[in-house]
Amino acid sequence: MVLEMLAVLGVAAGISAVTTGIRRVIFKEEDMRKMAEIQAFNRELLAAQRKKDAKAIQKLQSRKEYIQKLNADVSKKNMLIMFSSMIIFFTVYPLLSGFFGATQLGSMPPGLNIPFISTDGGLYFYGWFILSFFAVGSPIAKILGISPLGMGGQGVEEKPQDKGEKKGKG
Repeated sequence: MVLEMLAVLGVAAGISAVTTGIRRVIFKEEDMRKMAEIQAFNRELLAAQRKKDAKAIQKLQSRKEYIQKLNADVSKKNMLIMFSSMIIFFTVYPLLSGFFGATQLGSMPPGLNIPFISTDGGLYFYGWFILSFFAVGSPIAKILGISPLGMGGQGVEEKPQDKGEKKGKG
């Protein structure tokens, strides 16, 4: 039972490493800056809309076409990554599913039944694969230098007011 769990964990780690590697190859530093700029624009626009600041909204609307172009560029790359990840997943998952079938790989603690993950206290291939995939995804992304924007990852630029605060403190 343990060897099967480790095998599934290893395959999930391998798939995660490959898809994260693809993301690292496709997304360059410039793309990370574009995503940060899009995110900053959306944040500013939302804040202006909440404050009902017509002047700020009008100023931001003048940049909207440029931001949409950036978003289209980034979206194309995201689609490419998504399709390549799906091809990998839908190639490997059925093979593993056929190999492990309905074999119980582990047991859940009594009383813990997670829908779609465990069935009657048993942890089967699909549940363990999902848990493994999510468990190894973030550490592998961190190792390969890919982190989500806004979460302390690469490509997130400091706002001008953040830089000013650091100078004032230091």
